[in-house]
Amino acid sequence: MPAIADITKIDAPSQAAAGEQVIVDVSIKNLTLIDQTLAVTAVFDSTNIPFQFDYLLVGPGQTVIMRGNLVMPSKNVKITAWGWYWDFTKWVLDDTLTKNIALYVLAPEFAGFGITQYNKV
Repeated sequence: MPAIADITKIDAPSQAAAGEQVIVDVSIKNLTLIDQTLAVTAVFDSTNIPFQFDYLLVGPGQTVIMRGNLVMPSKNVKITAWGWYWDFTKWVLDDTLTKNIALYVLAPEFAGFGITQYNKV
């Protein structure tokens, strides 16, 4: 069967600091000539990424962005996203895409110092 739900892109930063809120936008396109109900699921390290919508009705040839978010753990992560379509009886897995996010380690900054008071002995 030809593809119906095409994941065209995962838009997320290439690096993030531990504890940072990371927005993950997954673009999914309806490749058919009729309206289709499409959904996106995604995980990192077996942890589900929640999206603002469970599914959307997408017009022919239209691309929509499903927005999710995660809190960056203290290690690199690999996001895997799946595209699904509803065939009127069940959800059918149709496409997958991955994206890596590297852990950004914050380096301490040296702010300098100055002499604020000087007493001559």
